[in-house]
Amino acid sequence: MRRLVAQAISILVIAVPSPTHAVVGKSIAFQAEVWADNWFALYVNGKKVGEDSVPITTEKSFNSEKIKFSATYPLTIAVIAKDFTENASGLEYIGKSNQQIGDAGIILQIREVVSDRVIAKTAHDWRVLAVSKAPLNPECVTSTNPSNDCKSSNTKMPSAWSSPSYKDTSWKFATEFSKETVGVKDGYFDFTWTPSASLIWSSDLKLDNIILLRKVIKAAPTVATSKSLMLSSPDFKDGGALPKDFTCDGNGISPSFSWSNVPANAQSLVLIMDTIPGPLRPGEVEVEKHFYFTVFNIPKTATAISAGATNIGTLGQNFQGKTLGYAPPCSQGSGSKKYSTYLYALTSKLTISPQDATEGNLLNAMTGYVISSAQLDVFYSRA
Repeated sequence: MRRLVAQAISILVIAVPSPTHAVVGKSIAFQAEVWADNWFALYVNGKKVGEDSVPITTEKSFNSEKIKFSATYPLTIAVIAKDFTENASGLEYIGKSNQQIGDAGIILQIREVVSDRVIAKTAHDWRVLAVSKAPLNPECVTSTNPSNDCKSSNTKMPSAWSSPSYKDTSWKFATEFSKETVGVKDGYFDFTWTPSASLIWSSDLKLDNIILLRKVIKAAPTVATSKSLMLSSPDFKDGGALPKDFTCDGNGISPSFSWSNVPANAQSLVLIMDTIPGPLRPGEVEVEKHFYFTVFNIPKTATAISAGATNIGTLGQNFQGKTLGYAPPCSQGSGSKKYSTYLYALTSKLTISPQDATEGNLLNAMTGYVISSAQLDVFYSRA
């Protein structure tokens, strides 16, 4: 009897499928296109796939790279980016007439080689962690001995920070910067950047010298079978001028917006209006995006919000944090400023409270639910 039982067990063990027969995702060829001031290394799914070929010690190293690699979805894209500093002081050109605090910036897009579709690009929804900051006392820029006089702060780089299993929810969202602010040059113009790709860094473009960036692309974008989500305004054209009525120089009411082609499986919509700010206002310490209008849980059946309306969706915070709803922009500083409005179609309603509905918190709450988005840009300059 024992022999028969042993034989039966042996048969059962042999019948178990081999783990080598497990189904794996299809490997796809990708190309990353990157420009950095000054240096970067790119990781995908925890594996280093390439880095800037120009050493960071090279003077004026503003380089672009094409990096080809193969991987399977989902993609965990991770980047370490560095701005050149001669030492822990955070300065460059030490001892020369142009001794200074350098600035930084990076832009990246990844496309599938076969379809040529851009499936990832740097924007404000990337997560960022600054691990090296200097000088903490910027006035030391004029020091004749900056190694002693300039102070710095360094954070230990998290273990396995580039791996898919790493949790980055405590990291901040990246800050977008204009081409003029970064001062793009050289290799930046080697590529045709998709319009929604942005130059990003942490909130401090000058003092944060080493940063980590992460973004997860859960699945390949589906081929569109219907028209894309469209956002417009009867008050201005995309790329046009923002009328004074919608600023602090006028009546200060929110503009009207209309949209079309909402996906059939959408359950709610979110509208956010923001800008990259000008000079710091009194009391401000970080150059983060100013968000003027956040509206969430907009019914999927809605097609417009009229000027000054407060009865469509739920009003969230603005960057001033005083009252819910629209805060009219004031276009700090000289020159024309760009104001961007984003419309997101979600597969779910959001449970966030109006008081907590800042731009960053909304973007965090929307993670994994966005199925389509649209953007509308407008410009304003104070007379």
